[in-house]
Amino acid sequence: MHCIRWQLFTFLRWKLLIIRRLEQEPQDRYPGVPRYALASAELGQTSLHVGDLSYLPGYGVPHHYHTGVAEETQIMLSGELECWVGGKRTTVYPGDTVTALPGNAHAFHNRADVVARMITAFPVTSPETVHIDDVDLEDVSEHPSIIRAGTRRSVFIEGLPGVDRVEHSGSFSGARSTYSYSLEIQPGSAVPVQNYDYETALFLAEGSLTGIIGENIVLGTNDGAVVAPGVQYGFSNESGVLARLFVIHPVINPA
Repeated sequence: MHCIRWQLFTFLRWKLLIIRRLEQEPQDRYPGVPRYALASAELGQTSLHVGDLSYLPGYGVPHHYHTGVAEETQIMLSGELECWVGGKRTTVYPGDTVTALPGNAHAFHNRADVVARMITAFPVTSPETVHIDDVDLEDVSEHPSIIRAGTRRSVFIEGLPGVDRVEHSGSFSGARSTYSYSLEIQPGSAVPVQNYDYETALFLAEGSLTGIIGENIVLGTNDGAVVAPGVQYGFSNESGVLARLFVIHPVINPA
């Protein structure tokens, strides 16, 4: 079971579920692949299933696909993995993103000698998984289901200095119901207050961030948060190092 402390802050409709990594225990659905929950039905979400997976050397997730509308977005954080998707085999590296549509078989294996990490996200809380036998694979260097690191980099908001956005999945990647990106927030810069009509998952992969409304909560490296629909949030980087924040929306065109 997860040991999660719910922290509720109310000010200008400020409400966040804060997920402190130091207070979590990982789940091991697959041997050698511990998973930390960032959003799930167990945590109270209704439209997101998000996790932080570590692949230990020599381990992996077997060949499988998902049914229904449960496309899966898989964003590499560190290390490298052998990736099988749609009968093809290639290697994915930090910053690469794999979008596996429903019915599109995929698998990952860590053939290296260091741990690899990735974020996985579904726009549903209970994705259905069907495991299948391995097949003959064609080796390729690129794949239409994979967006390589840094391919879609831009400023987050015109005129807002110190915040760049790297898009990971959306209509450009073939996704049908998930939009994800990461924000690189320089020291002294801030993400302005915003809100959406649906749940939003946040994960801080690097650095620290301070809330700019509410009670000025601080997110540390590997902490997560889930923002309820209609709730305002915003963060500033008051540290001396870059902060990298991943944002996952369960819709294709957030507005």
